[in-house]
Amino acid sequence: MMPQQTPTYYCDACNEKVKSYHRYCYNCGEYLGTNGATISVFNNSNLQGAFVFFVIYLFVCLSVQFTGWFNNYNKLFWVEIFLAALTLFFAARNFSAIKPLLRFRNFNFIRLAGCISLALISSLIVNIIISKFNFSFFGTDTSYYALYSSYSMPVMLMIYSIAIYPAIIEELAFRGVLYNYLNTILDERLVIIVTGFMFGIMHLSFISLFWLVPFGILVGIMRRRFGTLWYGVIFHFSFNLMAVFYDLYMHGHL
Repeated sequence: MMPQQTPTYYCDACNEKVKSYHRYCYNCGEYLGTNGATISVFNNSNLQGAFVFFVIYLFVCLSVQFTGWFNNYNKLFWVEIFLAALTLFFAARNFSAIKPLLRFRNFNFIRLAGCISLALISSLIVNIIISKFNFSFFGTDTSYYALYSSYSMPVMLMIYSIAIYPAIIEELAFRGVLYNYLNTILDERLVIIVTGFMFGIMHLSFISLFWLVPFGILVGIMRRRFGTLWYGVIFHFSFNLMAVFYDLYMHGHL
């Protein structure tokens, strides 16, 4: 489903860009009239694309979480392949909109170092809090390593599955495909919030929403601010990589 091109409209009062169906300008509050088009999943290809993509993605995640079909990494690997193929298919269908995001714009070593440092520090804090919470309230101390320990080079497999794969595929899915679909029908600041919540919901953990949603919003802000996916990918990778090393350290494998 290719993104549906829509005309550009501006507020008469402040000249801020608005959507055709807006009743009020989000920037200055000026009343824009009552002739806005009604947007629904039945008449808008962008909303249809976002809906289909997210529903398939969520269905797969629900199947993994609530069935016993994917209880080892041999099977989870194929789930990862399917989600990657799904994401790449939708990205290819929207390649003209995705292509500019694949360039590393506004590159800056200081900004990059700050991005990595923030990811590592925030990940360490989150993992310490989650570990203490799980132990205090549930008496559990779950190890990621246990899922990969029976395979050759388990640490490298963990780094791929927990850090590299999600950083690339999830950023392309949520800050690429879904963001671009929704950006044609919503104000971009709202898109950042919506995709942040969708990212959190997709992980199917109520407790994790308290850090996954801010995480998703932050990388959405990076995507908007710098016009590229790569800062978000690097932040995501660094955050998850710290989670891998924290898990290995805490369970005596590092």
